[in-house]
Amino acid sequence: METLDGILIATTNLEQNMDKAFERRFLYKINFEKPTLDARMNIWHEMIPALTTEETKRLADRYDFSGGQIENIARHYTISHILHGDSDDLIKTLSDYCDSERLDTRKARTIGF
Repeated sequence: METLDGILIATTNLEQNMDKAFERRFLYKINFEKPTLDARMNIWHEMIPALTTEETKRLADRYDFSGGQIENIARHYTISHILHGDSDDLIKTLSDYCDSERLDTRKARTIGF
């Protein structure tokens, strides 16, 4: 990085795992907060238009996810919908994906050696 003749833009959601020696190599850092309840509702609706307003609010209230996490869940749902058709209980199906996503994010993640 020290010899790069240009601009480097890097992203991470694991900033807490960066050591000070690595972190000081970045001149500017921008922190993006998780979306608000209203923003999460909009993301749910954009990703899965079949959801009602009540359903989007229920999911947004229950799961404090980032937009990327909601997008991952929507992808799981879309693939399942293509392969298996409509779900008998959309909220139950999405809640199962949400619970899996929440469990996956609890895994210990580290960088370095």
